[in-house]
Amino acid sequence: MQQINNPYSDLKILCHPDKIKAILQEERTSPLYVRIKPTNVCNQKCWYCVYANDSVIDNRNVDRRESIPWAKMKEIINDLSEMGTKAITFSGGGEPLCYPYIYDALDMVQKHGMDYAMISNGQGLEDRVISVLKSAKWVRISFDSTDRELYKKTRGVDTFSKVVDNIKQFAIEKDKSCVLGVNFVVTKNNYKEIYDMCDLLASIGVNNIKFSPLMVKGTNSDYHMEIKAEVEEQLAKAVEKFQSDTFCIIDKYTNDESLEKNFVKSKRCHIKEVFTVIGADCKVYYCHQRAYTRTGEIGDLTNQSFKELWFSEQTTKKFREMKPQRECNFRCAFEERNQLLESLVNMDRKHINFI
Repeated sequence: MQQINNPYSDLKILCHPDKIKAILQEERTSPLYVRIKPTNVCNQKCWYCVYANDSVIDNRNVDRRESIPWAKMKEIINDLSEMGTKAITFSGGGEPLCYPYIYDALDMVQKHGMDYAMISNGQGLEDRVISVLKSAKWVRISFDSTDRELYKKTRGVDTFSKVVDNIKQFAIEKDKSCVLGVNFVVTKNNYKEIYDMCDLLASIGVNNIKFSPLMVKGTNSDYHMEIKAEVEEQLAKAVEKFQSDTFCIIDKYTNDESLEKNFVKSKRCHIKEVFTVIGADCKVYYCHQRAYTRTGEIGDLTNQSFKELWFSEQTTKKFREMKPQRECNFRCAFEERNQLLESLVNMDRKHINFI
């Protein structure tokens, strides 16, 4: 069942009937939503980061020094605006607040009238940043420990108190319409802190927290088997105690299909038609989970514009031939949305009026 006030709802795609119609008719259209990774530079070094540690999920080719040149960034944003893209999220790669032109990029997106958001570790969420980000649609902080020493061990920096203070301040200064969330990746190291994390965040003005399982190579269910029962117990207690009109606990752990050994991936990826990722290497990828991988690459923007690449014959051919069950041997973040759209595509439409 979809949670009330859930910003991660799989049903959001249903609010865009033009995109659904295009999918049903197998037409190529502009991306509705784009995630831009402006830089691979980061001020933290999380042991589970899929962009810094190849042993976690996939073999990636990530140059930690790369950033999108400002001239190319301006071209990308102008292209997306002209193409009708509605929303952009700046994320990692690295830490988007380490990108030297992040303020200018955010200002440009805002002036073009596109929705914008950011995923950050919160370490650089200070005065000038707050003035730009406070009117974003949402800001999500990656934060997954209530213990300073575990935070330091996990992220390689001793900035726990600084990040907590930054979250508190942003919660005070942000626009009421800006949703402040936290993403908590559940691991064998931090799973006992779930209840305490909800207690902390609810008390400092955070609007929601999302719990999701650490994705690992091999059988994901084996990694979580010994902690799953306690994780679910803590989540249930936290929901009972802290869930309110102002604080939402989003459980992406309990029913995550990747924790089931018999998980089978969807045959088609429909989301690639409405969402894409642009990396700090100026390459375009199917999604953030396949960013910086050879098989996930759609094309290179170094010598062409995004619009040229997106509607090229080569890209259309790649999209037509893409087989998720063969090429994406992992549980992706868009799996439920793809299942929903696959059901729609395969539906017998002769009796659609008999609802």
